Amino acid sequence: MNAENAAKLPNNALALMGDAVHTAFVRKRLIESHDFKANELYRRETVSVSAKAQSRLLDEIMPSLTEEETEIVRRGHSARTNNKPKNALWSEYRKATAYETLLGFLYLSGQTERLEEILEMSNKKEERL
Repeated sequence: MNAENAAKLPNNALALMGDAVHTAFVRKRLIESHDFKANELYRRETVSVSAKAQSRLLDEIMPSLTEEETEIVRRGHSARTNNKPKNALWSEYRKATAYETLLGFLYLSGQTERLEEILEMSNKKEERL
């Protein structure tokens, strides 16, 4: 799928895909770099994929985004949802959705090099947070 077609997808579809991409990235990183038991891996994963963490990651990477990526983030931030955040503020939840929308867009549009850059950037920022 090209960027033009991916950009036409609904925000919630992009965010759903982005959530899966981010979760897979975090799981892979944890498994490769640590020798934890499954319950410890899951506990650490939930911290990294939380709305609070994703909100902070988006704040950190925003200056590095292209104009097109910034527009996708804006769309994701404005997306309507019926979901209610469990352990986050609405503002954090909306930023997390925007972050996931960006990842979903990059993945579905085949921009895998840029997706890896963003994920690695996020990983470095997350280690500092």
